[in-house]
Amino acid sequence: MKAKELKQFESFFHDFVREFGGEVLPESPEGQTADYFFRNESIVAELKTLAVDQTADIDRKLTPKVLEWIKKNGRIPSGAVENGKHHVAFKDMPPEIQIYWLRLLKAAVEPLIRDANGQIRDTKHRMDARSAKGLVLIANGSNLYHDHPDSFRRLIAEVLRKRTPTGDLRFPHINAAVYFSFNDVKSRDESMYFWANLQMKHAPDEDTSPIATFQAELQQGWYEYIQTYTGIEIRQHSRP
Repeated sequence: MKAKELKQFESFFHDFVREFGGEVLPESPEGQTADYFFRNESIVAELKTLAVDQTADIDRKLTPKVLEWIKKNGRIPSGAVENGKHHVAFKDMPPEIQIYWLRLLKAAVEPLIRDANGQIRDTKHRMDARSAKGLVLIANGSNLYHDHPDSFRRLIAEVLRKRTPTGDLRFPHINAAVYFSFNDVKSRDESMYFWANLQMKHAPDEDTSPIATFQAELQQGWYEYIQTYTGIEIRQHSRP
């Protein structure tokens, strides 16, 4: 994705957030700043964008591991060949390949989560909204490798579950995530746009239904906004 296209999308999404009732936050010299504050819902949100296609890089790193597995087991992993490449869905991979691939993907995703956690943390502190929930919005407009929303949602969950040596959550200021597509990125399964929600429980008895309701309303509002201002009607590849 070119820088101009990225800025156009971010500006379009900022306008949507304002119309939806959220605040677009200005940068602050006093620390990191998240992008949005939904005051009525007490949610601080940060928008991250996948603007580079990882397909060639990940395939280059993953293929030797798949070939090694084939040599060892004398067969191709179920569902592994797609368009002549060794490219499989996360849930279908043999465990040893799955672990290796997950390590590769975490290395790319974890910095986004780490940055979002810091931005949400500082914003909550500065706005005296320490009880606010944190939401990271990950928009995919160019990374065709991550066109399987459920696999990417699981990847985000793996990163959010990471803990420090003392047992605390490593990213405690993120309570939920949304992974959604725009531009030409669509679901591999049905060639539709996708929107995948995730809620992260920080305690066994925590009620995540309020933020899940907000995510559903945000999705509906976003699709209606796109249709109103572009005339494009979204065909949704749904994920919970």
